[in-house]
Amino acid sequence: MENNTDRLKFGAIAVFVIQVVVLVVLQFVFKQPFSLVAAIFTLIDAVGVVYIIYAYEKEKKERVISISRILGTEAKNAMTHGQIGVIIYNDDYEATWASELFEERNITLIGEKITRSIPGSEILLNGDSDNAIFEIDGREYEFTRSDTSRVLYVKDVTEINKISDTYNKEKVVLGLIHLDNYDETVQYEDEQKIAAINTNIRQKIVDWCKQYDSMVRRLRSDRFLVVMNEEHFAQMLDDNFTILEDIKKEAGNLSVAITASMAFARGTSDFMELDNMINDLLELVLSRGGDQVAVKSYGDEVQFYGQSSEASEKTSKVRVRVIAQTLRGIIKDSDKVFIVPHKDADFDAIGSCIGVSRFVQAFDKEAYIIIKGITVENVAKKVVEDNYEHFSSMHNLISEADALEMMTKDSLVIICDHQSMDLTAASELVSRSKKVVVIDHHRRKSETNVKAMMIYNEPASSSAVELVTELIEYQPVRVELDEFESTFMYTGLLVDTDGFKSRCSSRSFEVCAYLRKEGADITMANEWLKDTLQQFETKTKVLKYSEAINDNIIIAALPEKEGIITRTIVSQVANYILTIKNIDAAFVIAQITDDTWALSGRSNGNINVQIILERMGGGGHFTAAGLQRTNSSVSALTAELKESIKKYLEGVDSNEGNSVE
Repeated sequence: MENNTDRLKFGAIAVFVIQVVVLVVLQFVFKQPFSLVAAIFTLIDAVGVVYIIYAYEKEKKERVISISRILGTEAKNAMTHGQIGVIIYNDDYEATWASELFEERNITLIGEKITRSIPGSEILLNGDSDNAIFEIDGREYEFTRSDTSRVLYVKDVTEINKISDTYNKEKVVLGLIHLDNYDETVQYEDEQKIAAINTNIRQKIVDWCKQYDSMVRRLRSDRFLVVMNEEHFAQMLDDNFTILEDIKKEAGNLSVAITASMAFARGTSDFMELDNMINDLLELVLSRGGDQVAVKSYGDEVQFYGQSSEASEKTSKVRVRVIAQTLRGIIKDSDKVFIVPHKDADFDAIGSCIGVSRFVQAFDKEAYIIIKGITVENVAKKVVEDNYEHFSSMHNLISEADALEMMTKDSLVIICDHQSMDLTAASELVSRSKKVVVIDHHRRKSETNVKAMMIYNEPASSSAVELVTELIEYQPVRVELDEFESTFMYTGLLVDTDGFKSRCSSRSFEVCAYLRKEGADITMANEWLKDTLQQFETKTKVLKYSEAINDNIIIAALPEKEGIITRTIVSQVANYILTIKNIDAAFVIAQITDDTWALSGRSNGNINVQIILERMGGGGHFTAAGLQRTNSSVSALTAELKESIKKYLEGVDSNEGNSVE
């Protein structure tokens, strides 16, 4: 609704125009003579219209009253210097008063609806937001709405935003680039092959960095330091680190197993902090198997990119020997050792604990396996119960409560087959211990929340049993394993490799040979893993709910109405689905307890199930991953899984492994 002055102005003009039109029609259409009276009245009307327009402009100027008359000259000068303005509006969102800032910049607001003068301002006037930035005549203004009155406070932020944008673009980003397996590869190659590797792979890294105006310096034969700014790093992110695929392609042409691992740190001007971040990030990337990029902004979560291949097998066993020697020293400096598997412990977790217990006993130290009172996977539980008398005669089997009573400041805790407090079967024991060692083969999802003095993590390894067995082999003293122990450990390796169909390397079979030599009974191991009739029926029931996605992915989601099944069945069904021709990945979802749901993912190597499930809060390996969720549902997990698969497939199409969320 317009104000009274506006109505008077436009009404007077309208009357005057009508009067002129009538006189013209009478004169030229009806041929009526132009009278003196009509001329006088027309002149009077013209004067009246001029006066009304003058009054209107005067009234408008009075509404644009100088701020100095209200707050004083000093306040006016301060607001002018700070480029600050004030707008007062009525119930119809019409500007009834505005400070000089707008008049000086020829911005007409008085008498106009603010929503028409400033498009988008509805979010302020409707109370949807208290602050907003709008562009007027090429400049940016920040508007702030008063909560107690119909007032808008305005500040010109054009220069500030330009400076801020420039500052953000010029922030420093530090990076480390590591060529995985470079030293191992060139160690056994001739000079001509090494020159080809350096030209086609190492130099490609340097050229790629220079594309983004980065400073790159070689720290050693397989590692580079990169310094760049945020603007160029944003371009690198947009290009999705295509260099990872280029390196693998060149390595394939040269028949060498070289990939690239990268770490980039940003978000702070503290160079010491950035240096610590990139070193921790690179360690994290390497612990996940390499061939990927980790990016971390200070204070934020790590984001991963790439990772389109499984972790490469390490042919050199130098690290195994170093770890074995270090672990031996830590054990000798401890009075007793507590060995902890993960929750719902399986053959690999318990088998690796058995191996570590024997390892500790070989150095005449007290070893205790935390197994009483913890959850154990059904098949492994049956084997433990059937052989409990023999098992307990060879090892000290205790509960977490017993361990807490026995623990001293010199006690050591070794956790096997996991590296997270969320998964450990004895969280209080682990958190209270001053000395913790981690032995695990799973890829790290992010920085581990276990405060460990040593972490032995090899994602290229098939199982924790494989890692522990290699440590046993490198001890200067004989570590005895009887038939039951070696068979149990062999079964752990058998389960984690799905019967040696995935995640196997030459070292996996070397471990099998060692365990067989120690008395592992292959027939007994396979007998332990046979399905009962009930288990077979359950698996068949789950398979009935299979759904094909993208022709090469199958999701089997068992509705809650069909009942609760074990986590083991969930993973076994996923493994079985992979035996179907032309299927690259399988996901099985089911309820496993009254308030817990499980999702298991398996892949033949063409699809990275780890990335898919990491988006949902899970984790694992390139070809085997999973998650557990409380207070959820099968339908909710299925919908979330489909969305994660969709994002993964979109990322693969653009060479991106895990985009920033």
